[in-house]
Amino acid sequence: MSPFPPELACQRVSVVIPAYRAAAFVGRAVDSVLAQQPPPAEVIVVDDASPDDIHAALAQHILAGRVRLLRLPHNQGVAAARNAGVRAVDGDVVAFLDADDVWLPEHLSRALSVLDAHPEVDVVLQDFDIVDLHTQQHHGSWFALRHEALARLRTTALDPLTRRVEGGFVGALMSGCFVHMQATVVRRAVFERTMFDERLRCSEDVDWALRSVHLGGATWAVRAQASGVYHRHAQSLTADLTQNHERIERTGLMLFAEYLNWPRLGASDRVQIRRALVRACLDLGYFARSQHRVADAWRFWAIGLRHGLHHGLGLRQAREGAKLLLSTPWMLFQRLSRRRQR
Repeated sequence: MSPFPPELACQRVSVVIPAYRAAAFVGRAVDSVLAQQPPPAEVIVVDDASPDDIHAALAQHILAGRVRLLRLPHNQGVAAARNAGVRAVDGDVVAFLDADDVWLPEHLSRALSVLDAHPEVDVVLQDFDIVDLHTQQHHGSWFALRHEALARLRTTALDPLTRRVEGGFVGALMSGCFVHMQATVVRRAVFERTMFDERLRCSEDVDWALRSVHLGGATWAVRAQASGVYHRHAQSLTADLTQNHERIERTGLMLFAEYLNWPRLGASDRVQIRRALVRACLDLGYFARSQHRVADAWRFWAIGLRHGLHHGLGLRQAREGAKLLLSTPWMLFQRLSRRRQR
């Protein structure tokens, strides 16, 4: 049963919020959802076995019937949490919000106006402002920082702010990540064809977006107006931490190899995937070299070499190979020294 009278819900919209170590700010995220004009039919928070007390943070909302709380038996990652939320929804449209972010009051109504006016559109992606969670410093908008990738899309105007994607989605997303799930509003039918990959602890949003289009046939629309705030902080995956970057690049390397086996993949998309694969190899090789992991550094360089050179990254690959040759004796010496110290 919806906690809101039918006349207040413009249609059956379900909101899914995965939460992990989010007790300090999930209440603010939920408040921004309940402040939507009009409000959604239901709000589902998925507690991914968080060590803090998500239930206590939302106790008043839960008691009032404004929020349903699902708790996973053990921590499984955001992909599994989103899937659990999707399986529990009653709505025909699903919107996602991360527990540390917030929506502006018009986020849902703007996206729903596109879905209502254009039945062929399955997913609406809106812009977000990027703000430091602690200092409130503004770092621009999500789309502005990814304008080069978005410019690769082939689109048709639906209204002054919204464009339907007609092609180039795979290649564009390979050149720069412009998808963020808290900015998406999705017809539930899309999830009958494409769920999140629960193997992934990062990059699950990009992977889902690519598969929804190339394998699931979903049609996306991009709306160039900020409708929420993405909060950057030390725990976010986009934080400038080497360990996060390395994890993302390792995930990407695995996924890119899988994408190259997709059927009906266009030549230009294949080139963009190979370029992304080579860039991941170069970054991973750099991380390995900086940590004196000789075998890993050479392995990543060799994988990149197998897919590269003719994709515009040959000079960077040659430089990395030269650095590896020069630094290998020193890296081996460092490893030998550490072993002797033990």
